[in-house]
Amino acid sequence: MDNDEPQIARSFYKIARFSGQIVGIWPQHKRSLLSNLLCGFAFVVILLGAVGENLYGFLNLSNLVTALEAFCPGSTKAVCVLKLAMFFLHHRQWHEIVQRLRGMLWHNRGQQAQQLLVGCSTVANRLSLLLLSSGSVTNTAFNSQPLIMGLYRWWSQLPGRIELPFNIILPAFATESQLFPFTYLILTCSGFCTVFTFSFVDGFFLCSCLYISGVFRVLQQDIRQVFADLHDGDSIDAFTPSINARIRLQLGQIVERHNAIIDLCTDLTAQFTVIVLMHFLSAAFVLCSTILDIMLNTSSLSGLTYICYTVAAMTQLFLYCYGGNHVSESSAAVADTLYEMEWYKCDATTRKIILMILRRSQRAKTIAVPFFTPSLPAFSSILSTTGSYITLLKTFL
Repeated sequence: MDNDEPQIARSFYKIARFSGQIVGIWPQHKRSLLSNLLCGFAFVVILLGAVGENLYGFLNLSNLVTALEAFCPGSTKAVCVLKLAMFFLHHRQWHEIVQRLRGMLWHNRGQQAQQLLVGCSTVANRLSLLLLSSGSVTNTAFNSQPLIMGLYRWWSQLPGRIELPFNIILPAFATESQLFPFTYLILTCSGFCTVFTFSFVDGFFLCSCLYISGVFRVLQQDIRQVFADLHDGDSIDAFTPSINARIRLQLGQIVERHNAIIDLCTDLTAQFTVIVLMHFLSAAFVLCSTILDIMLNTSSLSGLTYICYTVAAMTQLFLYCYGGNHVSESSAAVADTLYEMEWYKCDATTRKIILMILRRSQRAKTIAVPFFTPSLPAFSSILSTTGSYITLLKTFL
């Protein structure tokens, strides 16, 4: 790392960057040929899986277990196609957001501020790694299951059977003996590209939210610092004109930074609106389907696969809600921090600046999309809705 780089540089979008580079959608001002080829390949194989698996599910609705086994990964891939397209088509806007956020994090070079920001980044990277790991384990389980069953049939001298990692509609020639290994490999790539896509997009959202939360918290530290050591003890009832001038100067800089953070949060929300909305709309269905699969599936191997799938799906949803919750709480905490200061000792002009920050901070900034606001209460609400769906469906089974 360059000596001029702050501590946060080492962990800045570390896991999300890795996943995004694998599928060629890490935000860049000017995309390279390699990134376009990787993104094009990922888009094609994920789209193939999304269309084929959902079509298989609709054609086999008479068998609920078989249909759900197709819909679960198929719906995830359909949402990932949207995520991939949104990041590819708007790569310049995403790059601008990354650069603006990078500038804010690099600006706060104080040791205490950097420790706070590195702590936020560490949590974000660990949760992103958890999502990548759970998704990879789930995809490995899907791809290993037919191989394990094939090995079992060979060992038991049972008749062989063509099995693919996912229930999917494909042209007849794709499952012929000559092309079967290639088809299996393509579907395996489809699964892994899906994992890297959602681990990048969802991890990018989480990291962005926690970085914004960290910058809000640094702002709170700076507000406390403005009022620290202004005078000796509490012997005075009002600040002198020179102290008020000093406070106004520092608060003016804080107002500019506060506005910049809020504007960045607004732009991030605008970019993520469609992605978050589609993810939340599909979340209850995906969780309901996976849990029903576990309950109805008679194969222990399939049951284990869908347990892994449930963990990955819940991790995805939790990351959105956890990130959104941190943004709203940290933005509202700015007002609490300011109110705790000795604002009552300031003159009228200084109080007006403080009141302006207070009024804007009291309206907590949220990553709100139509019908949903990612937060921990929303997470529990979706889990509750999923439980209600499962209870209702069990009455018809």
